[in-house]
Amino acid sequence: GPAAGPAAATTAKAPAALPPRAAARRYTLPNGLEIQHLGKAETDHFYDDIFVKRVYYKNGIRLRPSATVFDVGANIGLFTLFVGQVCPTARVYSFEPAPPVFEILRANVARHGVQATLFNEGVSDRPGTAELTFYPSSSGMSSFHADLAEEQQVFRAILENQHRARMEGMDEVMAHMDELMEERFKSHLFACRLRPLSEVIREQGITRIDLLKVDVQKSELQVLAGIEDADWPKIRQVVLEVHDIDGGLDKAVSTLRARGFRVQAEQDDLYESSPIYNLYGTRDDLGRDDLAPTHPPQEIQP
Repeated sequence: GPAAGPAAATTAKAPAALPPRAAARRYTLPNGLEIQHLGKAETDHFYDDIFVKRVYYKNGIRLRPSATVFDVGANIGLFTLFVGQVCPTARVYSFEPAPPVFEILRANVARHGVQATLFNEGVSDRPGTAELTFYPSSSGMSSFHADLAEEQQVFRAILENQHRARMEGMDEVMAHMDELMEERFKSHLFACRLRPLSEVIREQGITRIDLLKVDVQKSELQVLAGIEDADWPKIRQVVLEVHDIDGGLDKAVSTLRARGFRVQAEQDDLYESSPIYNLYGTRDDLGRDDLAPTHPPQEIQP
């Protein structure tokens, strides 16, 4: 998902053509995990979503020991690391198309020893390549369906919600909104490989996906369309970030319901007045085996 925050106001100017790896730097998360990342404002937002609010691990979503998790739209890998924390025996398949971000994902996964298979590619409804608009200062908003006006509207809504919630430092941010917008949305284009999920399921011999997490900036319906009929029963739980553009929310809800999921939609306060929702899909027939307790989330010792 996208990210904002007061620290964004002090971001140094990034070069328009980003040499791979140039922007990666070390950072220690509030829970003591040391990672590489691109920028503090965005990482703090990811951390809050994933580790504090647990947006991909609520509303009945659970992981059994040795769960298989697909992290589609992994970015720098915080959800992959979160899975390693709540379910150390899990096997994760993580997808990130942007090359500079993929390098950081690889470093973070290696550093923390998560059992993850990494794919430097995007997921879609058919194989091919597509142009990714990559925003080095807002990597979570990078998209194969970039629309600067839409991205900026979402970013503005988040900043206004943070301001309304009296988040520290937001007065100054609001005073410099235009320069901030310009800075955060400098972009760089990458040609990226795309693959349907069913092709990966076949290639990797996957018989069951305990959780499919999808956060892919307007490509979510194509990700669902790339799952063949025979593979849907293998998928036990889904968490999907949906952009409600052109009826996207209704389409995603109908798709999951038609595949036997009980669906819950939710919009975080931070995304009010934006088209962004999270969908949670669970199955009524989850057996005891599915819900065997996993490790309680513990603070990871750095």
